[in-house]
Amino acid sequence: MSNPSWNRLPLTARWIGGIVVIVFLLILVLGLIDWNALRGPLSRVASHRLGREVVLGGPLHVHLLSATPSVDIGNLTIANPDWAGGGDLLDLPRLQVAIRLSQLLLGRLVLQSLEIDAPNISLIRDEQGRANWQFSKQQEKPSNKPSRLPVVRHFALRGGRLNLSDAIRKLTFDGQIIANEGGARSDAEPFRLDGQGTLNKEPFKLNFTGDALLDAQLDRPYRFQTKVDAGPSSVSVDGSIDKPFDLGAIEAQIVLQGQNLANLYYLTNLALPLTAPYRLSVQLHRSGDHFALDNLEGRIGSSDVHGKAAVDLQQDARPRFTATLDSHSLNLRDLGVAFGAGVAQQSDATGAPQAAAPSSTANSLLLLPTYQFQFDRLRAMDAAVDFHADSIQTQKVPFTSVTFNLKVDHGVLTIDPLEFQLPMGKIGGQIRLDSNVPKAQVAADIRLSGIHLDQFKAKNAPQGPLAGVLQGRVRLDGHGNSVHDMAAASDGTLSIVVPNGEIREAFAELTGVDIVQGLGLLLTKKQQTSAVRCAVADFKVKDGTAHADRLVVDTQNVLITGDGHIALDEEALDLNIQGRPKQFRVARLRAPINIRGTLRHPSVSISTPALLKQGSVAAALGLVTPIAAILAFVDPGLAKNADCAALTDEAEDKGKQPPQVTSLAHPHTAPRLR
Repeated sequence: MSNPSWNRLPLTARWIGGIVVIVFLLILVLGLIDWNALRGPLSRVASHRLGREVVLGGPLHVHLLSATPSVDIGNLTIANPDWAGGGDLLDLPRLQVAIRLSQLLLGRLVLQSLEIDAPNISLIRDEQGRANWQFSKQQEKPSNKPSRLPVVRHFALRGGRLNLSDAIRKLTFDGQIIANEGGARSDAEPFRLDGQGTLNKEPFKLNFTGDALLDAQLDRPYRFQTKVDAGPSSVSVDGSIDKPFDLGAIEAQIVLQGQNLANLYYLTNLALPLTAPYRLSVQLHRSGDHFALDNLEGRIGSSDVHGKAAVDLQQDARPRFTATLDSHSLNLRDLGVAFGAGVAQQSDATGAPQAAAPSSTANSLLLLPTYQFQFDRLRAMDAAVDFHADSIQTQKVPFTSVTFNLKVDHGVLTIDPLEFQLPMGKIGGQIRLDSNVPKAQVAADIRLSGIHLDQFKAKNAPQGPLAGVLQGRVRLDGHGNSVHDMAAASDGTLSIVVPNGEIREAFAELTGVDIVQGLGLLLTKKQQTSAVRCAVADFKVKDGTAHADRLVVDTQNVLITGDGHIALDEEALDLNIQGRPKQFRVARLRAPINIRGTLRHPSVSISTPALLKQGSVAAALGLVTPIAAILAFVDPGLAKNADCAALTDEAEDKGKQPPQVTSLAHPHTAPRLR
């Protein structure tokens, strides 16, 4: 017969009452169990669930008839998976856990106490990404979610050791935990973790110091300091965890310094660029999967840098790095280091020591950097970086500022736009690099716009040898893992046009080797100039060799033409330039100028064989690419230039009837100089 009082209660209240009675009876029954007798079955159940052997080797005490039910486990061991080659992930002499029953009934897990004595933890990750701390039977992708531990009212950790072997980060570490804490708060000592090992074959040291764990309170941040020395790199961290045991909310001031930012890859998992020695400070704020890096400032080489950045941990485990950076004064040499300039090649690309600081002197006879990049790092992250420099330190080219936007998306790097500003004119364009192939594929399209040539002159010279406005375009496709290799395997076009300008008459005369007049003008203070109607330089690049398809400078007094090639693999120059006067000169020495040597060390000389055979330089302008096509490639507007259009017409006429060249020098008779 039913109880009338029970039936009058609301249905929800009856359900809650029934659950409480069942839980009470369950606790009463479990409290009478001999738990030590169940260590074997519990070990087998845990082993099956975790996919590796679990042993409860010591006493097992369970107290359930309490407002804070607790369990005390002795000699707990968790073995490594089979692929790890034996040993244990965890060897724990004692673990004591107590929970607050009232909070558990409300659906919240709150630990009244957690005590751990002298744990021995050995963490292993192999080159395939398998980690012994992942307990799923089927290998899962690593999660970037921050650790959110349960709330702990009382926490004590007494000593222990931590060993780490990470094949992906190339890190080995053996550390000792120092946290000898008693049961009273007055006995609490600062928590410390000190250890050493190697990181990418370089010495690695870690020192972590934090507030005493017994002092950890939920209503105030947990303070800590960390110092990491990894070969030539060091990181100092002074921070706090907003809520103890919630690693998803961290504030820290970080100072980084070292020889090369790229060396931080194994610490940060970010593919940072090659740099000169650096010292940077940044304010870190972590909120879940988002790391804000504010107030970033410092120096890289002799360049200052400031701005802000962020790192977001994405679901596919590939971090995304974003940054907005500025520099008041950028040394162009520091920017060149990012392309491998001056950086010594690592001896073992798969596990080499950290890159040393770049050399201030050339470490190669070649001009283009030969450093072999590890482009596989680009496939491990995405990025978006905006950079601007207000001024540039340089000795040869008067750049005033530089701006670029860099993006990395699944191993494809793009720089668009890339812009170097001059006092008069600019160099801008786009670069795309695909690292998803063994030899990275690169495509570049660079334009030279409105560049006034009179801004290029020697330091003490009153004026430069050339005047006028230069327009140009470089479009190349190549492949390789260094800048030099990409150029040495490239195809494309390099074209430069100067419609209208001036050329120092001495320079024009020398191209025809009128020694008396040409050298005479250079050795005097005369600054006579000749008008340039149109100048065109067009190179066709095939398999890394740039052939001079068209070299023409049409001046008032001399028509300068040339031919030859540049082998980008050896960076060897083989160019010939010759001037032919528009007015007849009886005793003119028609010897071309030869440009030989390399891009780093070019040499200029007079062609001796040409004394015997005049007119060897290709001067039939109509036999190669039409000038009109070159003008359209560089800038369609150039086709409207009257002088360049006239040169196009002359080229077509001369192509129909090659010019007649009359030799004025007999092979056995030295020419007379006028």
